[in-house]
Amino acid sequence: MRILDGVYIVGGAGYNLSGGCNVYLIDAGGELLLIDIGSEDDVELVEENIRAEDLNPKDVSVLFITHPHKDHAGGAIRAKRLFKCRLAAHKITAEIIESGFQKSQKPSVDQVEIKLSGGESLTFGDLEVQVLDTPGHTREGGDLCYLIEANGKSILFTRDVAFKCEGGLMGGHPVTAWIGKRSQEDIETYLNSLRSLLENVKPDILLPGHGLLALRGGWRELDECIRIVAKHLEESAWH
Repeated sequence: MRILDGVYIVGGAGYNLSGGCNVYLIDAGGELLLIDIGSEDDVELVEENIRAEDLNPKDVSVLFITHPHKDHAGGAIRAKRLFKCRLAAHKITAEIIESGFQKSQKPSVDQVEIKLSGGESLTFGDLEVQVLDTPGHTREGGDLCYLIEANGKSILFTRDVAFKCEGGLMGGHPVTAWIGKRSQEDIETYLNSLRSLLENVKPDILLPGHGLLALRGGWRELDECIRIVAKHLEESAWH
């Protein structure tokens, strides 16, 4: 499904496109980029959805992973083999993917070619992908957001860091649904990531990992996420 010229959503349970997270496709002119993939069961569905946009899945050159949760990254290796693409992820996420999501198993094969830490800028044709380190969602670490400029608009792929707030944080779910029961310090880390995105990016369009898309005034959703998480932090201080 086309979001705007060169940017598509090709996966997502909320749109009956796949069974997991929102999966985004960027046409960089001659090559395609994916943002997240979902679980192993989602990979072939994503492939079908790419074809439905009259694009060739074999043109996918890089699959960017945002964080190490299986509903976003579980199908990474399967997609790598199917699309014959490179994988890009935070070095922490890369280690988890390469260990097969088994905490007790050490990585045996170097499957993630592009290991990131945040602050990088990668160029694909005329498109620049900025990598933003945004800790707070996962306990493991490795949380990244990706930023591009397209059609004169700043587009921020926030994944599970920020959402379109609809009756609360992503459909009214409590903050603990996204970060678990965490320490004050962890919640402050998450809050600081949100504040940094608002202050330094202030996106026109916000594309989250689940749920509705914010196609105008994306920065307003960051502002609302900040309000909700700040309130959660304040309330947790009293318990």
